[in-house]
Amino acid sequence: MLNTRLSALALLLVVGVVAAQTPARHEALFAAATAAKPQTIETLKNLVNIETGSANAEGMAAMTNYLEGELKSLGASVTRSKAAFSTENPAVGENIYGTIKGTGSKKILMIAHMDTVHVKGTLAKQPWRIATGVEKVKTPAGEVERAFERAYGPGVADAKSGVATILNTVRLLQKQGFKDFAQITMMFNTDEEIGSDGSKALIQQLASQHDVTLSYEPTSSVPVEAMILAASGSVSVTVKIKGKSAHAGAEPEKGVNALVEMSDFVLSTMGLDNKDKALRFNWTIAQSGAVFNIIPDEATITATLRYLSPVDRDEALAKLKERVTNKKLAGSEITLIVPPFRPSFIADAAGKALVTKAVEIYKEVGGSIYVVPVTGAGTDAAFAALSGKPVLEALGLPGFGYHSNVEEYADIGAIPRRLYLSSRLIMEIAQGK
Repeated sequence: MLNTRLSALALLLVVGVVAAQTPARHEALFAAATAAKPQTIETLKNLVNIETGSANAEGMAAMTNYLEGELKSLGASVTRSKAAFSTENPAVGENIYGTIKGTGSKKILMIAHMDTVHVKGTLAKQPWRIATGVEKVKTPAGEVERAFERAYGPGVADAKSGVATILNTVRLLQKQGFKDFAQITMMFNTDEEIGSDGSKALIQQLASQHDVTLSYEPTSSVPVEAMILAASGSVSVTVKIKGKSAHAGAEPEKGVNALVEMSDFVLSTMGLDNKDKALRFNWTIAQSGAVFNIIPDEATITATLRYLSPVDRDEALAKLKERVTNKKLAGSEITLIVPPFRPSFIADAAGKALVTKAVEIYKEVGGSIYVVPVTGAGTDAAFAALSGKPVLEALGLPGFGYHSNVEEYADIGAIPRRLYLSSRLIMEIAQGK
């Protein structure tokens, strides 16, 4: 999940691009994008009403069937691809992609993920709904009052808004009779929220076969819409500790307290976190003990490591390995488990040019995009970028509250301008502009 939500501190690091004057826009396209809003909302509603937590095999199958129907309705040739096996993060669904042919020379890949972080049953507690109103928002240009129109539901922003935007962008282009591309491929993967181990090879393969990849993670809604130049790579690090049980009151000295070793491990490695280097390291899960009067003989802790530089990542992992050998308790056994990484994403010159193009296009509909140097969240754009081809991220709807059961929403009021942005980008890329 890519999170481009901006804090007040982060705004100090943001390069703001504000339109002093709205450039001429493609009026027929914007009118069509505006007219496409109800159908896009309906698509989004249908997507939200299928629960697709990463471990929900039934829901994922239903979603893949739904998307196959949508892709075929666009005239796409459809491929369903079984997710690659992963011991650490097994995917339960299939990846799916559809391809349409045009008359031009450029091949464009559009990607978004269909899985969410929400467990089965969340939809019943937090059903699809739409809310409207007026709010005051603090922006870099000052406080403004603006109307809002929001859709709520599990995964509505992250990233079902991206899936809906892709499908309706292509539908919009078809209604405009635009065919000046060689090929457009729409790819939806099943396991982004658990690391994309089952889809990363397919993403890389498809990206290498296309000239450009457009990724449809949501952008921020509050306080501003944004695009990124870089996103952190990530790896989930697990440490397993084996001790020895004993009676906690009568003879604790005969045991080896795995909980004590675990606690010391956490405290002695907290210093790996280094915000100045865009290296974030935080312990997030801990498990140990089951009975109050027994010295625990096992403990497990898990941390998230986010990095921009692979060198910094490797240095942090080396320090963790060093700590494994420097045990606090002589009788403990410590095992470090490091699964495959999600690479960091850093836009190349061509990717940065795409960001600039997007900013300029958005001005045509009176929108503003702020360009963020780096975000701490991971993205499948990183796998696509391994192809060496340019990648543009954050083309989904503006949203807020990602991974929240209550707050997550997508700004459906932004649908016309986001469809316009997505469509105009494809037109410009296809025509070599």
